[in-house]
Amino acid sequence: MNFDPKKYREEKEKEIKQTYGSLRKRSFKFLFLNIMIVIAIFAFVFFVQRVSPQTYSNIVESLQLTVELPKIEYKAPDRVSAKVYITNTKRTAKDFIISDFYIKLYSNEKTLYEFSYPSAVQSSVEGLSKKLVYDLEKEIDISNLSAGTYTIYVQCKINGRQAEISRNFSYIEETEYQISIEPFYLTGEKMKPSLVIINRKSKQENLEIQKIIWKFSDFEYTQTVNENIKIFPGEAHIIQSKFEFNIDKIGSFSQNILNTKVFLADGSIKEISISVPITKEIEISTKNIDFSLESEESVVASKAAKINIFMSNKQNTTRYLKMDKISFSIPKIGYNFEVGNRRFFFMPFSKVFVTKLERLVFSEPGVYELIITTKSGDSTYQKKLTIAVGR
Repeated sequence: MNFDPKKYREEKEKEIKQTYGSLRKRSFKFLFLNIMIVIAIFAFVFFVQRVSPQTYSNIVESLQLTVELPKIEYKAPDRVSAKVYITNTKRTAKDFIISDFYIKLYSNEKTLYEFSYPSAVQSSVEGLSKKLVYDLEKEIDISNLSAGTYTIYVQCKINGRQAEISRNFSYIEETEYQISIEPFYLTGEKMKPSLVIINRKSKQENLEIQKIIWKFSDFEYTQTVNENIKIFPGEAHIIQSKFEFNIDKIGSFSQNILNTKVFLADGSIKEISISVPITKEIEISTKNIDFSLESEESVVASKAAKINIFMSNKQNTTRYLKMDKISFSIPKIGYNFEVGNRRFFFMPFSKVFVTKLERLVFSEPGVYELIITTKSGDSTYQKKLTIAVGR
């Protein structure tokens, strides 16, 4: 058999390329695996250092001390609430004895609240569940705090072993400026906006407003105010525009911008902008909507419930919806409440605030059914939601 140098060289080059390619793929896989391991390690360290110490205590026989906050940033004059739980990390129920319970709320400057209960209390918690052991909001009203960072510290003994935990939250004081308009406008309508000033501070706010400049589309108006206003904590002051804007065309969101400049006597200027949704037609329908409720705090008997109702858009489209009437009823207690002639602007798959249920008080703990009924033109829709009421 004759030896062909050219063919031999080509076969060797092909073999080398295949071997090199295989090694390169293997090295890339190895490199990618190492990168993923490093990322996982960093993520775990971040979780342990940043999340776990603020959420759970050390484990005592599968039990952990937990402090839950509804939010970690409050705005004056919000009321601070926190709940302390014993959390069971195993699937089976667990008996426990809690003793030497102590809770403290403090800042760098001072201690705001302390409570201790040295006596032992015996209880149990279901598997992968939690048992409430302390509700700060039920014990004391803490609100209108000075701006800063605060800490809730809890320690106790669980089955004779020490457990402790701390959670931080911030309290913010500010004067908030907002623009109030309709959820959307039809072409041919007129827009008359309002300026809303909200005092989110622990003290009374004194402001002297000189003028307001309103600008929308190609029109700009200057409104002379020269007004001294006083706003108590948590309250708002409204200044309505003296001018109206004609809604004569549909532009993009970036074009339909209402811009407001507020000039104060101290030389400062507050500027606020908001998009103005505009449409040619209103949708009168109850199709592809849904309702949900959110409670600002635990709903308990003999105390006014703070329940907010939201409506969701289940379509992947922008919607300009009008509801003739939305009624809310709880037959078990004879509660009825309704709102009417409301407009709602929806982005795709978004939800919007509808209303807060007013004058709602449950006399007894239990499970109640809330019935929401909507009417828009000839279209109706009904949704049933459950409200759990504690003691």
